[in-house]
Amino acid sequence: MIRKGLILFASFAFLAGAGRAVAHHSFTAAYEPGKRVEVEGVVKEFVWRNPHSYVRLEITDKSGKAEVWTLEWGSSTQLSAAKYPVTRTTLKFGDRIIASGEPGRDPEARRVRIFSIKRPVDGWEWQGVVE
Repeated sequence: MIRKGLILFASFAFLAGAGRAVAHHSFTAAYEPGKRVEVEGVVKEFVWRNPHSYVRLEITDKSGKAEVWTLEWGSSTQLSAAKYPVTRTTLKFGDRIIASGEPGRDPEARRVRIFSIKRPVDGWEWQGVVE
């Protein structure tokens, strides 16, 4: 009877943790490791949250057409504790930034995993890799 209870408990604990493992994606599944792109544009939204923060950036392409790109960043916890700390007010609507990082595997998705951001108007910048 005790053995069945332990097996049932262990099974439940395993399944409870499995949902979290499946819910979190691998960066290598979504982005091209080893490749780099640089994008420049205007911040339309800065989403400060866990497990990842995002920047929505409006970029004007070579033909003059505006596109919105999604830049994926670390969690609010990781960014707050980074070498170059980031807060929920670091980036604001209308800020012009230059970001570089790994491009998304699907070019139509217009995504970048951020490795660096610069805001030329005041010289602020952030560099790093967050998982």
